[in-house]
Amino acid sequence: MSFDRGKRRRRKPTHAFYAGPHSNEEERLLQQAIKNSRLDRHRPNDGWLLVPYGPVFYPTVEEFEGNPLHYIDKIRPIAEKYGIAKIVPPSGWNPPFCVDMHSNKKFQTKEQHLHRLQEGVSFGDGEDYNPAEYIKVAREKAMEWRDMYYQHSGSNTQVDLESKGLNPDISGIPANNLAPSAEARTDSGKSSPSEDDSNSGRKEYSIDNLEKDYWNIVETQSQSVIVEYGNDVDAQAFGSGFPSSERGRCIESATIDVDKVDLPEPKFGTDDFYKETWWNLNNIPCAPDSILRHIKVGINGINVPWMYYGSLFSTFCWHNEDNYLYSINYHHWGAPKQWYGVPGNKKDAEGLEKVFKNYLSMKMRDVPDLLHHITTMFSPRLLQQGGVPVYKIVQNPGEFVVTFPRAF
Repeated sequence: MSFDRGKRRRRKPTHAFYAGPHSNEEERLLQQAIKNSRLDRHRPNDGWLLVPYGPVFYPTVEEFEGNPLHYIDKIRPIAEKYGIAKIVPPSGWNPPFCVDMHSNKKFQTKEQHLHRLQEGVSFGDGEDYNPAEYIKVAREKAMEWRDMYYQHSGSNTQVDLESKGLNPDISGIPANNLAPSAEARTDSGKSSPSEDDSNSGRKEYSIDNLEKDYWNIVETQSQSVIVEYGNDVDAQAFGSGFPSSERGRCIESATIDVDKVDLPEPKFGTDDFYKETWWNLNNIPCAPDSILRHIKVGINGINVPWMYYGSLFSTFCWHNEDNYLYSINYHHWGAPKQWYGVPGNKKDAEGLEKVFKNYLSMKMRDVPDLLHHITTMFSPRLLQQGGVPVYKIVQNPGEFVVTFPRAF
């Protein structure tokens, strides 16, 4: 038997396909993406996150008239196991909002690309705004998102700030029911829209659904979303939101009323109480038993609060505090804020760092201190897959959030 090889159909040899020459950086990103796809195989189709809540504490009026450092130490055995805790002041807490919302002074913002937050990419500069301009833009963006994806009544009613005892002077600023937020922080030793037939079948506007939207963008890069975040705004220039002490209780006290210095502690709820209470974030670094009271110069973010202007999806990325200090944050007014925390014990803190190094190993070869850049936001789901416990808190206006040493 013979074969006529001359008429036999021959197969063409196979060759590897190359779309074109890759740069070294492109090749590294490709290899990192392949590696990450192997690490991350368990994202549910609906993007749902199962993150337990952190603890909430309700001090009495008597406790709130005392030293916040003592109260935080009292709750520490429970709270530090979660890394974060919320403190809700007693009924009647109603501090004045001491920021000139009509000031023409402008602060710089950071431009955050939500769809790239898991890449550790540095933030560019956003526009400069005065407080009223930022609120106007933030509200317009939030309304745009709501109108695209959520059922609503179509009205632009003022957010109910008075329900939280907060009513800052924002007269003349366009209002709606999607308020941005204003908050102050320092270190220390569902809304349900009305149903509308025209929106039948659309999602309810809720914290849970917005949380899902956020992580869909961050994890899947399904769409490009850019927001501007007014972070690290100078409280000395724009105010911390709290009134100034008249008894020299903060580093930046402008004047001291010598007739008030030796008076008894003011009672909860009085005008003087809001000026002099150690819960005032201007004052807490100088509270009795605080190691920060020995620092005699103002250091922003340490013994002088930073002010933050946030909007829908603006992000303060994973980080822990300088020198593993505690931190305390107060939400002055606006929409609720979503927090995530990882306990500060050695195992869990190092576990978070290990997830970072595994997921961004190539990036961290070039930028070994990437965590300190505070530009990377991993989903709690990725941390949970790595055996790292994560807890969340929803902070409403008028509430404090405390983070514990080394906690993320």
